Amino acid sequence: MSSTTHPASPVGPQAQTPQAPAVETASFRVSSSLKDLIGRHLLTNDYIAVFELVKNSFDAHARRVHIVVLPDKIIIADDGKGMSREDIAQKWLFVAYSAKKDGTEDKDYRHDIGRRTNSGYAGAKGVGRFSCDRLGQTLTMHTCSDGHPVQVLRVDWPLYEEDQQREIGKIRISLDEKEAFPDAIAQYVGATGTVLEIQSLRSTWDRMKLLGLRTELAKLINPFQSDSEDFQIVIEAPAEADRDQELLREAQATNDASSRSSADYLPLVNGPVSNPILDVLRERTTSVKVDISADGVLTTRLEDRGEKIYETREANPYPGLAGTSFDAEVYFLNRSAKQVFARRMGVSSYQFGSIFVFRNGFRVYPIGHQADDGFGLARRHQHGVKRYLSTRDLIGRVQIDGVPGLDETTGREGLIRTSKVNELIECVQMKCVRRLERYVVDISWKDTLDKDQSDASRMHLDDSSAQITQLISNLAGTLGIELVDYNPEIVRIVDEKSSSFESSLKALEVLAGATGDQKLIDKVEQSQRRIRELEVSEAEARDARKEADEHAANLEKKVAQSEERNRFLVAAASLDEDTVLNLHHQILTHASDVKNGVGRMMGKLRRSNSLADHEWIEFLEQVAFRNSQIITAARFATKSGYRHQSTQIEADLAVYIEDYILNVASIWAPQGLEVMVDRVGVAFSRGFRPIEIGIVIDNLIANARKAGASTVHFSLEINIGTHRELKVHVADNGDGWDSSLQSLESALEKGVTTTNGSGLGLHHVRQVLTSLGGSVELDKNAYSGKLTGAHLILRIPE
Repeated sequence: MSSTTHPASPVGPQAQTPQAPAVETASFRVSSSLKDLIGRHLLTNDYIAVFELVKNSFDAHARRVHIVVLPDKIIIADDGKGMSREDIAQKWLFVAYSAKKDGTEDKDYRHDIGRRTNSGYAGAKGVGRFSCDRLGQTLTMHTCSDGHPVQVLRVDWPLYEEDQQREIGKIRISLDEKEAFPDAIAQYVGATGTVLEIQSLRSTWDRMKLLGLRTELAKLINPFQSDSEDFQIVIEAPAEADRDQELLREAQATNDASSRSSADYLPLVNGPVSNPILDVLRERTTSVKVDISADGVLTTRLEDRGEKIYETREANPYPGLAGTSFDAEVYFLNRSAKQVFARRMGVSSYQFGSIFVFRNGFRVYPIGHQADDGFGLARRHQHGVKRYLSTRDLIGRVQIDGVPGLDETTGREGLIRTSKVNELIECVQMKCVRRLERYVVDISWKDTLDKDQSDASRMHLDDSSAQITQLISNLAGTLGIELVDYNPEIVRIVDEKSSSFESSLKALEVLAGATGDQKLIDKVEQSQRRIRELEVSEAEARDARKEADEHAANLEKKVAQSEERNRFLVAAASLDEDTVLNLHHQILTHASDVKNGVGRMMGKLRRSNSLADHEWIEFLEQVAFRNSQIITAARFATKSGYRHQSTQIEADLAVYIEDYILNVASIWAPQGLEVMVDRVGVAFSRGFRPIEIGIVIDNLIANARKAGASTVHFSLEINIGTHRELKVHVADNGDGWDSSLQSLESALEKGVTTTNGSGLGLHHVRQVLTSLGGSVELDKNAYSGKLTGAHLILRIPE
């Protein structure tokens, strides 16, 4: 409302101006329930409450913090600078006031505080003291600063919960002093320090919860830097000491049995809190390191399992991060690294967390927690699981100074969202994660075997090397980016025979031009000359190969023709002279044997009136066998290409049998009998006399016809076992085996017949097979539904 007075009306009597009320002042009244809002309700879990108290010890320049967990209380003690009575009254009891924030915290603190003098403070919100209320109902604080007596403060937190109408400042707190720390807690402090004894605990601290506290504390102070040993946290839980010792004994026994590494994780509660993450990640992961210097230069270094890949420099594109000492390391863990991580850390890399933010050396919670996606990586990953890295793939840290605009919130976001925080997120996304992705996703993942590799050896292979060369070449050619260094053992000219050679050379040509590296330029030019020489040589070789191929094709054609002519039995229009003479000789030889045999028999008859039956049988058998040879030789005489049918040869027996059946036996088969053959195309080479094989086939075909068959079938297969053998099934659709035979095997004996024949055909078959080391079997079972007659099995070993 305006306080301006209005002029009097010109009509009527003049009105009286009313008097304005006097200005008064007012002030906020603060309810005692504020304690809950900035304490128990603000701190989401007990771990965060402990974090806040440990941060206070760190800011008090403590070198050591003890967290002692007893059944009825928790003690958090440090050897820091402590507080005087004035500090307690003016600072600790001043709700939401932070001397750290207004710069007066260390105004009178003169002794050496080491490297942390200018590093800022882990906490600066002025509410960390209410973490005690989250943990227990009562607090007893002993604290002593240099030159002052020990101050003893007692707080009964339930008093603030009795009546919310009561103002917080009207509840009195006991403040006393002593000459020294009590003996029970003196061991945890030095000449100065602070001890918080929190009693009437609000929750149970069992072993599982203590192990969880230990794990979270290990991530509280930047575990990614090796120079954090000047601040140590020690957990003491006497109730868990026996179990710890038991686990140590079991581990020692297992180590002695060489089935476990001494570096593997042990779930121990007691002892100093340590974090071996640097040892786990070093030389086992692919990492990108980005920092922004005070002079505005952003440097990126990419390493793969201990080997530098490249280093670049560029102007800092994020003005909001100037003066923050931005320093980031992000690590990608392949399957091999994740297995080592789980074994050493006791949790999977995903459960450990993702990219943490450390402000003034202390973790900003909950950034980096497995459920947190402050950098938007999980959301982005959902849009391309094979193109983007997610929080499950990465572990890392971002270190910043606590400058204005990068402030912690007491809420659940970690950092108060400002333009500087937005630049921080973008820098991590663009300069860390995406540059790591270009290497891991576009190169490492394309080599499916690399995921189980603990070193970068596969990145030296030609295909990967060519892709890395292309990546670095693109970086070098990007405006505003200076390539400082790269790995010449990977960025190289790959083998000329590799499919990646051409692309690798082109990338190196671009890289050489961008960097002006004369040695690289010389190598590229040398390779280009070599390529031109190879192209000329290759053209000449192509012409020579073409000519050679044409010549080879002609030779192959001639060889094929020659092989066709030289098959065992191929039909021909006429006989050559040598073949006629050879067959004529064979027929004369066998006929002479018959003539001589008849002559010998007649001589015996002249000398004796009678001959025994077995003598007649033997004589007739010999005559029959020679006659078979004459018939077979005569049949050969109708074919050309085979000259030595009676001599031993080394050839493919299966091919010969097939050829003989198709080209000889089928032609001379009795009228009305169809001769068929099939063969599995496997080589079966051995020695044999072709004319004897012909006798076997001819006799089997003749027997089939005598049994009234219209079809006889030969099936050839190779049995491959301990000893290779040619197995021939011979079957027909005739009358089958005669029931008058005493046994099937008797049909193979000399002179046994169930027809009007001589009884010598099967006997000759067995005679030939025996000479080859084989056998003949008579099978009473039909070969098939169509071939229900006689069934024989011939076996010839290789």
